[in-house]
Amino acid sequence: MKLTKSKRIITSLIIAAMLLLSVFVLSACKDDDDPKTDEPKTIEVATEEQLINAFAGDANIVKLTDDILVQDTLRVTRTFVLDLNGKTIYNETPIWVDTEEIDNWSIISVGKDGNLTVTGNGTIRTLENDCYALDVVDGGKLVIENGTFVGNISAVYVFDGTAEIKGGEYSIQQLDNNYHDYRFTLNLEDNNREAQTAKIIVTGGTFHNFDPANCLAEGSNTNFVAEGYTTQLKADTTDVYEVVIAPQE
Repeated sequence: MKLTKSKRIITSLIIAAMLLLSVFVLSACKDDDDPKTDEPKTIEVATEEQLINAFAGDANIVKLTDDILVQDTLRVTRTFVLDLNGKTIYNETPIWVDTEEIDNWSIISVGKDGNLTVTGNGTIRTLENDCYALDVVDGGKLVIENGTFVGNISAVYVFDGTAEIKGGEYSIQQLDNNYHDYRFTLNLEDNNREAQTAKIIVTGGTFHNFDPANCLAEGSNTNFVAEGYTTQLKADTTDVYEVVIAPQE
């Protein structure tokens, strides 16, 4: 069939439109498959104000570029990674407040909807005779991969939620007034421990004057160490315990 000039023009326009549509679809599919679109968003921080804003923001990774002095508890209510990047978060004035209205127990508190992973081999160090380094409340989740954590009475306290300790070094500066020992270095709220809503799971790390496989704070022989792991005194020490893979029987 012979096409008229007008029909040939219309046909050409239809073909051109189809080609353009194909290019658009292929381009969209390529963008969906581009791994760059899935890269995590990182924000670098060097001041307390930047750190507070980053905690409340949307970055997947919050990375320190300098030591940061804080004046108040930093609260975690979303999922992200804190990359200490070899730096230190610390306080030089008291943070601790424990009232009906305010629970400032630690430098960092992981709360409702919070899921924090700490990495980067840095330090969280508290003012002596003040607060804990980290706490977990309201069903939050904390994962510590490495770093140094210096607290008072407790380095890590779980009121309600879960702390997974995969590595790091833990110590306290202030002892409990009643027991005068290090039994609370890792600690759970008693009622929530019994209800199994407060948990600490240890698969690594070193602990000064504290054996996480025999935590006296939770009753004799309470074991925070996960199955398949055990504790031993670190070489050339008499008071530093390390968590290692249990020997095969």
